[in-house]
Amino acid sequence: MKAGTQVQGAGETRLPAYSAEIPRGSTFQLIAAWLLLAEGGVGLVFLPIIVFSTKTNVSPAKITGFAAGCVLCLGAGALLYSRWSWSWWVALGVAIGAAAYLISSGGLTAQSEGYVAASFAAFEVVLLLIGRRAAGRPEAMALASASIPFRVKVTVVWLAIFFMLAVTLALFQLDTTWIKENARYIATGVLFTVYLAVGAILLAVVLALFGALGRLSKNPVAYGITGFYTSFFRGTPLIVQLFLIYLALPQIGFSFGRLSLVNILTLTPFQAGIIGLGLNYGAYMTEIFRAGIQSVGHGQAEAADALGMSYAQRMRRVVLPQATRVIIPPTGNEFIAMMKDTALVSFLGSEVSRAELFRRAQLAISEDPTKHLESLLVAAAMYWLLTAIFTFFQRRLERRMGRGYERGAPTARTPHLLQATPGGGFGSGAGMVEIPEPQGQPGIAPGPPS
Repeated sequence: MKAGTQVQGAGETRLPAYSAEIPRGSTFQLIAAWLLLAEGGVGLVFLPIIVFSTKTNVSPAKITGFAAGCVLCLGAGALLYSRWSWSWWVALGVAIGAAAYLISSGGLTAQSEGYVAASFAAFEVVLLLIGRRAAGRPEAMALASASIPFRVKVTVVWLAIFFMLAVTLALFQLDTTWIKENARYIATGVLFTVYLAVGAILLAVVLALFGALGRLSKNPVAYGITGFYTSFFRGTPLIVQLFLIYLALPQIGFSFGRLSLVNILTLTPFQAGIIGLGLNYGAYMTEIFRAGIQSVGHGQAEAADALGMSYAQRMRRVVLPQATRVIIPPTGNEFIAMMKDTALVSFLGSEVSRAELFRRAQLAISEDPTKHLESLLVAAAMYWLLTAIFTFFQRRLERRMGRGYERGAPTARTPHLLQATPGGGFGSGAGMVEIPEPQGQPGIAPGPPS
C-alpha cells in the first residue's frame, strides 16, 4: 500500500490517497489455481458420464486412479489460496503427476485424454513458474482476483459451461449430419412463433388495460365483469382454455342449429392460439397494469381534475404515460414467457405451412422417430436464442423508459463540500451548509457568502 498527500489550492491539503499494487505473478498463480480447480471439478462431473457412455468396460483401477487425480487437482488448487509456501510445490507436482498418470495408463477410455491432460499441465506449469513469487500470499491472490472485472469472470464461467455442454453432447454421439439437414426446416417455425406471440401480446395488452381500469372502477358492473374474467382465466390451465376455444366453441354453434354461427366459431389452430394466449395472459397482466396505474401519485390525478380534464383525458395524458415505465418491465417478461408457451398450440394440430417451432420439431421427429434428442435440442436452442434477443431489447427499452427517473448519490465528478456559514443551530452540523463544488476546480471550495 502506498499513501500520498495531494495539496491543491491556497494551502489546502486533501486527504491521503491510497493505492494498492498487485504483487508480480499473482494473477498467473490465480489462473493456475482456477485451472486446477476446473480440471478436478470437471473430471469428477464427467467421470460417471464417461464410464456409462463408453461401449468398453473400464477397469475399477482406472476409475479409482482418475477420481484420485481429480481430487488431488481440487486440493492443489485450493492449497494455492493458503499461506503455506510449499503449496506451490504441491500444485506443480499434482499438475505434472496427473498428466503423467493419464498418459502412462492410456487414459480412462482413450489415449487422447492423456494428451489433453498434458496440454493442461503444460499451461499450468508455465503459469505456476511465472507466479512463483505469489506462493503463500493469499492477499496477493485476493488483489489479483479483485483486479479482474466481474464481467470477465462471468464470461469465463459461461464459456466453461458451454464447454461442458459441448463435451456432454459429443459423448452422446449426436447425428450432426441430420441436424445440419433439418435445422433450417425447424427454424422456419420461428416466424410463426413470433407471429403467435406478437398477436397474443397485443390482445393481452388491450384486455389488461380495460381489466385494470375495471378493477379500479367504482362501477359494480365493470368491477364484477373484470373480476370474473381474471378469476376464470387465472384459475384454469392454459391448455384447457386452448382446447375450449378450439373444440368447444363450434359445439355452441351446433347447439343453436345455426350453420353461420358454427362457421364463425370454428377457428384455425393459429387463430385459437392467439385468442387463448391473449385471454390467459391478459388476465395476469391485468394486475400488472393495475399496479402500474396505482403507482402514480394521487396528486397527479387531482392536478388533472383541477385543470378540468375528463377521466379519459386524465388517463391518456397524465396517468398512463407515467405508469408505462412501471408496466414495461413485467410486460416484457410476460411476452417472453408467452413466446415459450406458444409451444402448447402444437397440441391443437396445425397445417404444415403455419406450424410453429415446436410443431416443426414434432413433424421432423415423425419423419425419423430415432432423432428425438437432435430435433428437440434444435428447437430448444431456437427458443433460447429468441429469449436472449428479446431480453436484450427489453433491457434497452427499460433503460430508455427509466431516463429522468434515476436517483442516486452525487458522483465523484460532482463532489459536495461543507462550508461554515454564520448562524447558530444544534448538533455537529450546526452552521454548516452543503455547497456543490464548482466544475473544473476539484478540491477548491467557494468563498464565503458575501
